[in-house]
Parts: sequence; C-alpha cells; structure tokens
Amino acid sequence: MSCICDFCSDPNVGWRYPARSFLAYIIEGIAGQSVGDWAACVACHDLIEKDDRSGLAAHSIDSLIDVHPEMRSVRDDLLREMAVLHRTFFESRTGAPVSYLG
Repeated sequence: MSCICDFCSDPNVGWRYPARSFLAYIIEGIAGQSVGDWAACVACHDLIEKDDRSGLAAHSIDSLIDVHPEMRSVRDDLLREMAVLHRTFFESRTGAPVSYLG
C-alpha cells in the first residue's frame, strides 16, 4: 500500500475509515472534494477512536507546521479550518475502521 495519513500525512498508515465523498473546501472559487475513504496512522486512529476531535485537529496542524514552520503565525486559523474539515469527515463516515495491520 502506498498512501499517507489523510489527517497528518504520516507515511505509516494503519487504518482505513470508510466515508462518503464530500465537498471539502471552496477557496477563491476553487472547490476541493474528499473522495471516499480516509487513511489514518496509528496516532490519528487512536484520537479518532477516543473522539478527541480537538486533539486530532491539533496533531494534524502541528504535523503540518513541523514541515512548514512559516505557517506557525496562522496556526489558530488553520486549527479552526481543520476542525471544520474533520467535523465533516466524522459526519461522512459510513462504517467502522478497517485495519491494515497484521
């Protein structure tokens, strides 16, 4: 399998969350769609299963800022946007997670 965590971009995916496709964002007239299932690393899976949505959003944004430290000044804005995206993910889930682990 060659994918990354859809929450934090970790290359070590362990779970797949079945989900309906949905409109993820519209920025300056450009729409982005989330298509189908979401992949999750073990850390994000644990946060999802605990229903720790604020922890999941913070983990996602902090992982992004680790790679792009220039975005630190807009962390709060990114955190709010990520929380909206994740809320739509939770509303769009269609079943239990499926393990990729042996």
